[in-house]
Amino acid sequence: MMKWCCCFKMAVLLASYSANALADDRVDFDRDIRPIISDRCFRCHGPDAGARQAELRLDLEAGAKESVVVPGKPEDSELIARIFSSDPDTRMPPAE
Repeated sequence: MMKWCCCFKMAVLLASYSANALADDRVDFDRDIRPIISDRCFRCHGPDAGARQAELRLDLEAGAKESVVVPGKPEDSELIARIFSSDPDTRMPPAE
């Protein structure tokens, strides 16, 4: 339950972040998204270049937008697709 809740919250925030919201309602990457993905994603996709996998860096906003987040189009964002994937080989974060 806890894993699903965190993944769902991350997906909602990323979708909001990607959408064209009013300035006062905007989701801030550093304030709203980074704390959620730091617990689940940074071990493999964070600041440690030696541990980083798939050459994907999610601890920086630019890194996330570069490859897995499509601003304004959450349905096209690979990160959202991976969070909700039913395939255990592609779902993120992995079960282990």
